[in-house]
Amino acid sequence: MHAFGDVWPRTEHLDTQTRALVSVTIAATLGVLEPLRGQLRIALNAGATKEEIAEVFLQVAVYAGVARAFDGYQVAAQVFAEDPER
Repeated sequence: MHAFGDVWPRTEHLDTQTRALVSVTIAATLGVLEPLRGQLRIALNAGATKEEIAEVFLQVAVYAGVARAFDGYQVAAQVFAEDPER
């Protein structure tokens, strides 16, 4: 199974924006910061707002730890700065 060819197009039960937010959550929880950067861009392009993404990091803090959430949010802040108009 291929992520972008087989999984992402499956929008019957999870829309693309939700799937993108789940992917942000997973990358942040795992602490893989460069893949997180890409997932954040995908989430923004799928229509997720900065506020929704910030909520994801609050959830990460509760379940994966404050350090993971803090590190992930630092990456998010950098991605947000790339396009301040969003």
